[in-house]
Amino acid sequence: MATERDASELKQQGALEAARDPESSVTSDDAQKKLVEESKNAGVAAFTFDPDASPEEKKAQAKAAIQDDPRRSRKPRGVAIVTDVDDGNKANYDLPSPSKAGAIVEVPKDKDGRPITDGNTVEEEEDLATKVGWTQRFGWPVDGVMEGESLLDHSTWLDDKVPDQYFGEWYHNSAVIIFACLSSWLIAVLGGGLGWVIIVMAACSTYYRTSIRRVRRNFRDDITREMALKKLDTDHESLEWINSFLVKFWPIYQPVLAQTVINAVDQVLSSATPSFLDSLRLKTFTLGSKPPRMEHVKTYPKAEDDTVIMDWKFSFTPNDTEDMTERQRKNRVNPKVVLEIRIGKAMISKGLDVIVEDMAFQGIMRLKVKLQFPFPHIEKVEMCFLERPKIDYVCKPLGGETFGFDINFIPGLESFIQEQIHGNLAPMMYAPNVFPIEVAKMLAGSPVDQAIGVVAVTIHGAQGLKNPDNFAGNPDPYTVVTLNKRAPLAQTKVIKDTTSPRWNETHYVIVTSFNDSLDLIAYDYNDFRKDKELGVASFPLERVEEINVYENERLEVIANGKARGVVNADIRFFPVLEATEHDGKEEPPPETNTGILRYTIEQAKDLDGSKSLVGLLNPYAVLLLNGKEVHQTKKLKRTNNPIWDNGSKEILITDRKNARLGLAIKDDRDLAGDQLIGTYQIKLDDILEMMEKGHDWYNLSGVKTGRAKLTAQWKPVALSGVLAGTGGYQTPVGVMRLHFKGARDLRNFETMGKSDPYVRVLLSGIEKGRTVTHRNTLSPEWDEVIYVPMHSTRDRLTLEVMDAEKMGKDRSLGLVEVFAGDYITQDESGEYIAHDAKRVQEGGLRLHGKGIAKGTLTYTVSFYPCLNVADPEEEEEGEAKDNETSSEAPKQSLDVPRSSEAGKISSLERKESVREPTTPTSPSVPKSPVSPRSTTSEVRKSREAPRERPKVHLSPQELLKYESGFLIFKLLDAEMPKSGTHLEIYVDDMLYPSYISGTAKSKVFKFDEIGDCFIRELEFSRLSLKVREKREKPGEERDEDHTVARLTGNTLETLKQCLNNPTILRLKDEENRAATVKVSLKYIPVTMQLDPSESINNMGNLRVDVLDAADLPPADSNGKSDPYCKFELNGHDVFKTKTQKKTLNPAWNEFFEVAIPSRTAAKFTCKVYDYDFADKPDFLGGADINLEQLDPFRAQELKLLLDGKSGSIRLRLLFKPDYVTRSRLGTGTFSGSFGGPGRIVTGVVGAPVKGGVAVAGAVGHGVGKGASFIKRGFRGKKDEDSNGLVLTSSNSEIPTIVTNGPDASVPTAGLRRSTGLTIDGEAARPVTPNGQQKSHTRNPSMGGVSIHSLAPGAPGAGTANFTIVSASGYPPSSDIYVVIRQLTPKERTVGKTKHHESPEVVHFNETFKHICTADTQFRVEVKNHHTFGSDDDLGETLYFVDESSSGEKEIKVGTGVVVLKSSFVETNTESPRSGNGSGLRRSFLSKKESRASREGTPT
Repeated sequence: MATERDASELKQQGALEAARDPESSVTSDDAQKKLVEESKNAGVAAFTFDPDASPEEKKAQAKAAIQDDPRRSRKPRGVAIVTDVDDGNKANYDLPSPSKAGAIVEVPKDKDGRPITDGNTVEEEEDLATKVGWTQRFGWPVDGVMEGESLLDHSTWLDDKVPDQYFGEWYHNSAVIIFACLSSWLIAVLGGGLGWVIIVMAACSTYYRTSIRRVRRNFRDDITREMALKKLDTDHESLEWINSFLVKFWPIYQPVLAQTVINAVDQVLSSATPSFLDSLRLKTFTLGSKPPRMEHVKTYPKAEDDTVIMDWKFSFTPNDTEDMTERQRKNRVNPKVVLEIRIGKAMISKGLDVIVEDMAFQGIMRLKVKLQFPFPHIEKVEMCFLERPKIDYVCKPLGGETFGFDINFIPGLESFIQEQIHGNLAPMMYAPNVFPIEVAKMLAGSPVDQAIGVVAVTIHGAQGLKNPDNFAGNPDPYTVVTLNKRAPLAQTKVIKDTTSPRWNETHYVIVTSFNDSLDLIAYDYNDFRKDKELGVASFPLERVEEINVYENERLEVIANGKARGVVNADIRFFPVLEATEHDGKEEPPPETNTGILRYTIEQAKDLDGSKSLVGLLNPYAVLLLNGKEVHQTKKLKRTNNPIWDNGSKEILITDRKNARLGLAIKDDRDLAGDQLIGTYQIKLDDILEMMEKGHDWYNLSGVKTGRAKLTAQWKPVALSGVLAGTGGYQTPVGVMRLHFKGARDLRNFETMGKSDPYVRVLLSGIEKGRTVTHRNTLSPEWDEVIYVPMHSTRDRLTLEVMDAEKMGKDRSLGLVEVFAGDYITQDESGEYIAHDAKRVQEGGLRLHGKGIAKGTLTYTVSFYPCLNVADPEEEEEGEAKDNETSSEAPKQSLDVPRSSEAGKISSLERKESVREPTTPTSPSVPKSPVSPRSTTSEVRKSREAPRERPKVHLSPQELLKYESGFLIFKLLDAEMPKSGTHLEIYVDDMLYPSYISGTAKSKVFKFDEIGDCFIRELEFSRLSLKVREKREKPGEERDEDHTVARLTGNTLETLKQCLNNPTILRLKDEENRAATVKVSLKYIPVTMQLDPSESINNMGNLRVDVLDAADLPPADSNGKSDPYCKFELNGHDVFKTKTQKKTLNPAWNEFFEVAIPSRTAAKFTCKVYDYDFADKPDFLGGADINLEQLDPFRAQELKLLLDGKSGSIRLRLLFKPDYVTRSRLGTGTFSGSFGGPGRIVTGVVGAPVKGGVAVAGAVGHGVGKGASFIKRGFRGKKDEDSNGLVLTSSNSEIPTIVTNGPDASVPTAGLRRSTGLTIDGEAARPVTPNGQQKSHTRNPSMGGVSIHSLAPGAPGAGTANFTIVSASGYPPSSDIYVVIRQLTPKERTVGKTKHHESPEVVHFNETFKHICTADTQFRVEVKNHHTFGSDDDLGETLYFVDESSSGEKEIKVGTGVVVLKSSFVETNTESPRSGNGSGLRRSFLSKKESRASREGTPT
């Protein structure tokens, strides 16, 4: 039975024969029509021409008929791609559920049981061979020269019996002939018959054959000997044909080549000109009139069938004139390169020429060409020099043409330069090293193979587009995205009748080179005429090589050299992750959930033709992604075995693990709707797995017959921010702790001063963290720890030291690569093992990872694994039925009692300090969490992945016992105060955000992003959300003026509220606009023991009261001193007291606060000096202050002996643990990382807080009101003593995230705050709720404690009453009065008495009232009144309100005593003291989704 192909051939053949038959009615026109129709059905171009038409008309007709000229359809270097981001549109296809069951794994067989290879049956293979001569193969089956049959291989009987001297010479052969003739004659004479003649002939033939074999052997030996002598390496072929071609072609081509080189080099030189030169340019570049010459080529025919090896000898010797005619010598042009270096500026500049001429080059190069089946049939070419090439040149760096001196005449210099050239080329291309050229990849026309990344272009809109035609009115603009103005890759929609359109569209382009230009061409749409080009906005892609994101770029639209408007666009670049070499072996690229996919349908076989009336289909294929149509192939005619040449589509995948690839094959019908012939659907991960195994044929589902060949290529791309979306997020397997100690001997690119270095950590090219910047130093000491989430052992971290620039982008000073596989290992069960060695490493910094190392980075690396916690959301569906029975069980409270030791440092906690009464019923919790129970149903381990990590099931209560872990947040949607803003999430003391969201284009915006941040101490951690409108570039100061709204609070309470539970958070906006964010949180614990130096107990704010000193040594001639006191932290002055005149027992009664970044590392000293008016101060003595011994929130009075001749000083210290936000600075000590040690830091300029100046902190409640690390510093007045330093802590009046339950403010054992400083130095009583202490309570976290500033729920708001009774002991002549001032949170005068002349005792009896808190600080001042001139200070002292109202008190002020009475009455409002805080603070986690809360989630 004939096949379909035979049938169609028979039809054509029949038509031709019928046309030739004179009797037939079929004409030649009918036959011609039949042929054309059949050809078109087969997808082959065929035409019918008018025989009288001209060649031009025929050409035009053919051009019109061919839709896609295959010669023009070569793909551009960039390709626009679709993406799997859901746009809400779905195709109407009924696809099967994704599975890999349809993959054809066994070798399929045809009906006779013979195997089918590559989708072809044996008949189809034979059929193909008859069409093209043979099927593809390497080489031909050829016998070797030595393998064929030879006469020499057969020895005869005669050969063995007759000695050699009787045969083999010419006369022996002559004798045989003579013998044959004579024998024949003799037989004839004697009357013999024919039989005798045959016997004689046989005898002669046998002898002749033996003899001639000998002749041949001798002949062969002679030839072999001769060839062996002659056949040396000179056996080669001449190439005169190519040389004669070059002689004629060179005059045409050389000027073009030289012009191209000059243009390219000039562009590079102009951008690389140093500042002290006016210009650098290539003045002349010519290769001379004599072309390069190919001397000879030698081939190696015995190489492998798929390899061609050739040795080419070539020379470029323009000075060799032996083979030139006289006329050629006269017209000869020497090769010459002139580089003009212009020194000076503008008019007063001088050009100096550096000349290189008479270059010559000679060498032998071996080319090894590897062949392959697919186009372009050459896989790669490897080239190398078999010996050192000869290089010669003349170089005249000074003096120009006339006085130039060839530097090669300097002894030793020529050989040195030659050695440098050879030294650089040898590792690249001197044998045995080869230089490969990947021809197939270069010519493949498949940009996904050579893609370096994806550019996402978000075109927001344009402004001021001008129509070139003045009378045409407003344009109807749309924009086309191209690379280098080549083929259009994407197009926006058309906006009618406007000069300022808004598109807000994002398009993705695969990029293959940074040398391209991204061109946005604006067009004016016309209904009937051709669309008019308005202009081009260009963006050079080389800009994205270092900085990957450019937001709100204003690109000027240029037409005919004039500005025609502006296009606004965001341009983001996402690089492809390549394999790297590490320790000699190739490391595959890290696994990502995002990347570029090339999805291809190549062909289909045996489609079900029963659905067609003629049994043949008109098939086309539709490629689907997640049920959405992404590509449609050509429609082929009348075939059930289609092969599509345009079946590929590039797609940007943002969620690989959930991507489903679909295929629908349809039959094209004109009138009836297109019929579905077969479908298939498979998960992306599955098809990639099948590709690795070599399976690419799949049986179509839902049909009797039919199979399709599907292929997928994957290139991982690291996406960040918006596009990563929810799918781009991978749960980390652990955290890498990078401790940057410092660096030394860094590069210096600054012309004035030194670099401003900081370190940034990149994971797969995306910045994950960075240190603060140190100013003007080449040996910074950062001493900073950065935590980076790790997802795989294949991850690569780049530690790059950058130089922060005020203008332009930051410059790299070198980088060090860290391979995750060196630190991340798994045990037999698949669990990751902690790597806690913290070995100090020193890495040489190389620019872009190459070249010579300059500078050393000192750092340690350690790795801590995450617990593989089962995600309740993923398991919810599967466990729904099991949970029905247990759903009635009461939910446990999330308020789990935590250990009183949790989060404390043993070295900092002294046993005596735990004096608070603990609740006896509170159960004790062990410090390390209980090992979690494993899953009851064991995880089924896949055979392919033997080391599957076991999942751990934890209840929310168990989860929150872990101190350290990843907080994973899903930003769902938000209502922003204004458009064009983004969210930033800050943790603890970090100056830079842990996560930055995409920009919200509108007020109501759906983010749908997932990010994470690392929490060191969950109990004390604080979380801040900020809505900001400007993104700072790396290294730039973060400007708080761009913060629009904010929310800060306690991480633990927030986590309880939002754990697996979408919750609406309300942010406080400065203009009271709506600002809400819906967030869902997850927590993944990390098994890590926090380093003591990083605990919150080790950092915080220190309040120092400088009380007085005694027995100081006299320094002046009058036997007295004028003492003042100076305090230093880590070598920096932080505070200086006032000078007390003429005393050895001064009483300063001043205080100040300072941020302590690390108690363990702090060097805190106090020094006492004697002030001299004209001379430098005399040192009276000093003392070191040990901060480790201080108990948090407990005032401690110290009497320190001075190390001078005599004397002691009395101080009162109060340490309040708190996160100290880092800031950039210019010194390098441990505390440097957090700002100049004297600063209480946010990078805001202000004044240190001290008595009498600016603001003072509310004791025990953090510091002053304005000093939040989210506020803008102080607005207090500045005294002459202030030295520009800042006090900042983390309390504020910003809304805080708190829970509403009464437990929220119940303090128990653990950290507690004192409510005031008492005079005798004892800590004040702890605040206890009124009798209703619960058995299950939690220590209030630091976050919760520190936020009580002067907000309505702050401790003891009420009214203070002061009665000033009398004053005594002042000079009799003075006219005294008393002033009471409030110091915190803002300095103000409470009351001032009338002034009275001073006898012995002055009676005032004046009363003042003031609203404040119980622990507000006051200062009592006594002054001498003058009617003219300023009043004198007679003394001042600190004072606290007497809450016990115990009557009159005498306080010493200066030389006298003031008697006063004070009392305090609390206002009757609900406060945390009442034990019921529910009505007081409205929670900012107020709105929640109305859905059933999961187990353990607080409702």
